[in-house]
Amino acid sequence: MDVRAVRNRTSVARLTVTILLLGGATLLATSCLSNSEAVESAALINSERGNAGLGLLAQDQTLTAKAEAWAAKMAAAGTASHSDLSQGSGSNWTKIAENVGRAGSIAEMHQLFMESPKHREAILNSGYTRFGTGVAVADGQYFVVQLFVK
Repeated sequence: MDVRAVRNRTSVARLTVTILLLGGATLLATSCLSNSEAVESAALINSERGNAGLGLLAQDQTLTAKAEAWAAKMAAAGTASHSDLSQGSGSNWTKIAENVGRAGSIAEMHQLFMESPKHREAILNSGYTRFGTGVAVADGQYFVVQLFVK
């Protein structure tokens, strides 16, 4: 068999899996998230996890509500800061992490998270099973909150 044909099949298979992962993550996320930016952030997280061979995270409504509220507070203040992790996160978890930041777009914020070892570790931690994302926009800046729990 021609090596190029094998490479093409492999590329097509990877592309198909990525599209399915993004579609599934978007479908899952849209049932809980209130804005398209938060849906995009959630889809990028699960895409990274899928590409790394990790299980996809389930959207958690409690975490999503907290993430959305905290993103709105950050946008109103014009600065990114961490929340009190246990407040508003429910009680059904044993481990929790939070990524917060602000950037000119969701894609830029995602890239910055992936370039930061601590933020990347939260996104790609195989121990986390659920997450919530929130995004608020103010003055052209995207304030992003991502919560992860086990």
